[in-house]
Amino acid sequence: MPVCPACGSDNPEDGRACVRCGLSVDLFGPVREAAGLPDSDPQFAHAVQEILSAVGDATAGGDGADAASVPPTFHPPPTPAALPSTGSPRSIDSLPVLPSARGVEIARRQVEEYLQIARRQGIDTGDFTLRARDAVAADDAPSFEVLGRELFIHIAGAFTEQFESLVARRNALSSFAPTSGPDVEFESCRAALALGDLGGAQRRLRRLDDTLSRLEEKWATVQVLGGQAELLAETIRELGGDPTPALGPLAEGRRLAKAGDLAAAEPVLARAGLALWSLLEPSFLAELARQKTALTAARDAGQDVGPALAEMREIAPALRRRSFVSVVGSYRRLRELAGPVLAAPADAPGPKL
Repeated sequence: MPVCPACGSDNPEDGRACVRCGLSVDLFGPVREAAGLPDSDPQFAHAVQEILSAVGDATAGGDGADAASVPPTFHPPPTPAALPSTGSPRSIDSLPVLPSARGVEIARRQVEEYLQIARRQGIDTGDFTLRARDAVAADDAPSFEVLGRELFIHIAGAFTEQFESLVARRNALSSFAPTSGPDVEFESCRAALALGDLGGAQRRLRRLDDTLSRLEEKWATVQVLGGQAELLAETIRELGGDPTPALGPLAEGRRLAKAGDLAAAEPVLARAGLALWSLLEPSFLAELARQKTALTAARDAGQDVGPALAEMREIAPALRRRSFVSVVGSYRRLRELAGPVLAAPADAPGPKL
């Protein structure tokens, strides 16, 4: 009974695609070969883990070439294969309630509280601090009330901007990971702002920032692997191919990730990259051969093709590392560098290499 190399499911002998992830049966062998192992080798899973480890090093910001090529904030280009985001938290579309303050002492304490909240959240209050000192010296209730009102609006506006910034981070995260935890906190933060509870809103904004940071770190490898697969699929299309037979594992890996199953999602997404590379490799290598022939001819004609050839030399070591994002990145830079050179007249003057 054939075992899918992407998701590990058993399949009937006469099947055309994996019953679970949809990987074409024609790609079962090439995916295993892309991992450098025969069908029966029990180390196939270990090879996939090596790919995951390499991606993990990149997301941690290591010193290797992969780290520079695949930063943690790498966002995949949108394609039809991408999963839609879940419903975004509601925006703050009205001004919060301004708490009343009667009497000098209450108004003064309110201003002091607002200044502390602003400082804890990193909001600039230079002018307000000076005005508060003048109001204290004058012991003037109207001055405190005006200052408190303006300071409240200033902080509420800054909190609204921070809220929307966190919503944008959450929406980016929700395209490849579950966000049910922070979604509850978003509603609590929104309610606190609507009631004018700046202290409660500040605490919730801080927790949201911490929670999203932890989730972004936890799911960084899934983001990179999904982005890598999208990039390979896009490159297949650019070279005139159809990535459909290999897109099943990408969809399955993303489904597992959205369901919160990180341990299952990562290896499936790693194998999705291998499946797409198996489809891309023949046309990719043929395109490289074409580029090399054209660049050699341009060099012999006296054109400066040094930068393009240097970029081409970066592709081989990236392939040995199975860093497909680096491979495609070098190829696209090569294409940009080679374009003007190959478009120049054959007899154009240029330095000999």
